[in-house]
Amino acid sequence: MDTESNEKQKLNLYLSPLGVWALALGCAVGWGAFVMPGTTFLPIAGPVGTLIGMAIGAVIMLIIGYNYYFMMNHFPNAGGTYAYAKKVLGYDHGFLSAWFVILVYIAITWANANALTIIFRSLLGDFFQFGFHYQIAGFDVYFGESLLSLAALWIFGAVCMRGGKFAVGIQIFMALILFFGVTFIFVNAAIHFDGNIFAMNPPFVPHENSFTAIIGIAVLAPWAFAGFESISNSTEEFNFSPKKSFVIISVAVIMAGMIYVFLTLLAISDMPKFYSGNWVAYINDLSNLSGFAGLPTLFATNKILGSSGIFLISCTIIAGVITGLIGNYIAASRLIFAVARDNILPAWFGKLNKFGSPQNAILFLMILSLAIPFMGHTAISWIVDINTIGATIAYTYTSIVALVVAREENNLKVKITGVIGTVISLIFFAYFMIPSFHSFSTMATESYLILITWSIFGFIFFKYILNKDDMQRFGKSTVVWMTILFLIFFTSMMWLREVTHGTTKQVLYNLDGYYSEELLEHGITLNEREHNDSENFIQEQMNFVNYSLAISNWMQMSLIVIALLIMFSVYNSIMKREREMEMQKIKAEQSNRAKSTFLSNMSHDIRTPMNAIVGYVTILKKNKTLPPETKDYLNKIGASSEHLLALINDVLDMSRIESGKMELEKADADLVKVVQDVYDMFATQMHAKNIEFILDTSTVKNRYVVCDKNRLNRVLLNLISNAYKFTPSEGTILISFIEKDFDEKDFGSYQIRIKDTGIGMSKEFAAKVFEAFEREKNSTVSGIQGTGLGMAITKSIVDLMGGTIRVETQQGKGSEFIIDIKFELAKNFVEEKTVEETLEEIDFNGVHLLLVDDVDVNREIATMLLESVGFVIDTAVDGKEAVEKVAKSQPKEYAAVLMDIQMPIMDGYQATNEIRNLKNPELAK
Repeated sequence: MDTESNEKQKLNLYLSPLGVWALALGCAVGWGAFVMPGTTFLPIAGPVGTLIGMAIGAVIMLIIGYNYYFMMNHFPNAGGTYAYAKKVLGYDHGFLSAWFVILVYIAITWANANALTIIFRSLLGDFFQFGFHYQIAGFDVYFGESLLSLAALWIFGAVCMRGGKFAVGIQIFMALILFFGVTFIFVNAAIHFDGNIFAMNPPFVPHENSFTAIIGIAVLAPWAFAGFESISNSTEEFNFSPKKSFVIISVAVIMAGMIYVFLTLLAISDMPKFYSGNWVAYINDLSNLSGFAGLPTLFATNKILGSSGIFLISCTIIAGVITGLIGNYIAASRLIFAVARDNILPAWFGKLNKFGSPQNAILFLMILSLAIPFMGHTAISWIVDINTIGATIAYTYTSIVALVVAREENNLKVKITGVIGTVISLIFFAYFMIPSFHSFSTMATESYLILITWSIFGFIFFKYILNKDDMQRFGKSTVVWMTILFLIFFTSMMWLREVTHGTTKQVLYNLDGYYSEELLEHGITLNEREHNDSENFIQEQMNFVNYSLAISNWMQMSLIVIALLIMFSVYNSIMKREREMEMQKIKAEQSNRAKSTFLSNMSHDIRTPMNAIVGYVTILKKNKTLPPETKDYLNKIGASSEHLLALINDVLDMSRIESGKMELEKADADLVKVVQDVYDMFATQMHAKNIEFILDTSTVKNRYVVCDKNRLNRVLLNLISNAYKFTPSEGTILISFIEKDFDEKDFGSYQIRIKDTGIGMSKEFAAKVFEAFEREKNSTVSGIQGTGLGMAITKSIVDLMGGTIRVETQQGKGSEFIIDIKFELAKNFVEEKTVEETLEEIDFNGVHLLLVDDVDVNREIATMLLESVGFVIDTAVDGKEAVEKVAKSQPKEYAAVLMDIQMPIMDGYQATNEIRNLKNPELAK
């Protein structure tokens, strides 16, 4: 079962075996069964050839049907071929199969609705020929007839929206009328002519190869039986086990074959008297006949049963149209529903109404069909032409996936049917796609163009779903888009060939007509033999053109295939390289995450003892009785500790920058004060080293801005600290804070220049000074400590602020770092008090705090420091104890809780959350 689909909405279980049979038969046999005997079957193979060919076609369909049966039992979900292809071969193949199968069901629906025009013209003449009138490709289109087709599309669309059970009830009734109506008429014909209906003389088309003729009928099986597999789209709605489905498929296919044979024999059971029982002459002359005589099945029925027979066959034909409409609406809507349920189409398409029917999918099909009735029968036949291509694609995919699954399960029977189904489906595809591959039928030139257009739209839609594919289900099979590309190339070549063929034929006939007129003007008249010779010559030239085009086409196709294979190979190599690079990237990201996690953990583990060292040193230094030598040692320990903490902070900051976790915390700030504070921090050190230290902020007019002053402070500290390290005694360090002219409203533009007269840098090192872990390697700087991260952190912060930083340097003469940056101007700046000023105003004596930390040393140091300024301290060793103490305390007993984060039993986040959720609101605050 499809576990993914099971987690989503499911269709109702309403289809009985009889309902499934009605859908299979109704989709396989439509109105064309009443027309094709005279227009296609008999001209190709004659009555016996048609009977044998149909039997072979039915057997082929049963083999393919067995593959469907096998897959329906493995994946009993909506979607048919799409569901099988996506599960076994991947979503790319699922998309390709669905794209062409959906056209099959839509086009058959349109063809059945449009057939009403032909049917009612034959039965009622010009009754519906009212309103505006025009022609498309030689076919007359009337508003009344178009309205009739449109009404059928919308009425039976509404029937399907009303619910599957209701629609299938009508389908069963109509399918019974269809089969038993045809059978009743055929039996009456056999009785009426005392069995002469089976005489079938001649049995084959004269002067044609009988074997080739039989094959010509057999290969029409995808057209004749297309639709029997539509039930696979509704497997999810079966109220019985899919194990019964092959019997149902078999019954439907055999009955469909019987209908085609019955109607073919009926067509030659009786004919107009002036043909003297010669069905060959009658069939060849159909294009010159009108009324019932132009439709052999109607003519024979009328002769046998009279007006009651016409009424019966009319009801039977209409039943065939209705079963085609309902069956294909259901199949198409279930396929669309399955695609939408997989989030390939918008969820709107998969919405079910209260009857359990995919209402919006059906509504979409109805809206899509609005213009179809006004296109005329000829134009619709161009679309219907490519139904067989879509059907063969579906049969190929189903046979392939059945073969794949059968090989995994070592199912010999299905491996055989899978291979046979795949090979025969590919033969069908070639038969209908390649002109002159056969002599019986070919697609119209316009049909090739429609297939090209549909394939290009498929490419566009595939690109669309690929861009929206957050789940990364598509784009894994280059075979799919290479297949679509090949289909476009191949079809365009066939289209161009047909256009060239048609144009050449027209030119030859135009030349023949021209010279015939010239001969007449000169008094020369061709006799019958000469006229036949002229016709034969033209036909020979057309045969030569066909042969020449065929050779050229195959050469062109071979070159295209070779080019596509090379492109496929190149693309595969590129994709392989990209996959390897992606794997390396994933490994690098995993390594980077592991490094960040390590650094985060080490930060806690290293800072804990470092804080202890710094804390105890601070406490010891407060002891006024210590000897001077001990105080000196403590100062050196403190300095080393501070340096080590600075190194740790640099590494951790770089880690945050690399992982993209560093963010700006913007607030109102005084730029002059920020730089002045940093200047004051270094003033004593500069004086001790005898460095002239200068600050110039005279050009700053808009000193109040919105920025992250702590990050800006860090940038200045890093740059000035570097200048201090690398500038010898008697040197100069100049800080210039410059405001530049700037036109953008509410923003100010600033330049910070930090220039020293130190040792400078080589050109090689200056080019990579902002890279992480880079330090110049020479004797001058060998004794200077650092991680090589300061400049990398500085540049990252400047970049984050939207600024730029560069360096101008000359070895032995000094360096100048230049920052260009803009800040938003502060509107209502309020001067903040310093920490020292704030602390002086607060009396901490008696303020009760709860200190939570799992490290004994940390608790001890923090307690001593806090108690030294008057706090009363209570402690807890983990989050759980902290929650218990807060819960048992009186409101306002603790002024605050100082909470560590990483602790055993219950960490700081969990403990804080527990406190916030205490029942007493005073304590929860």
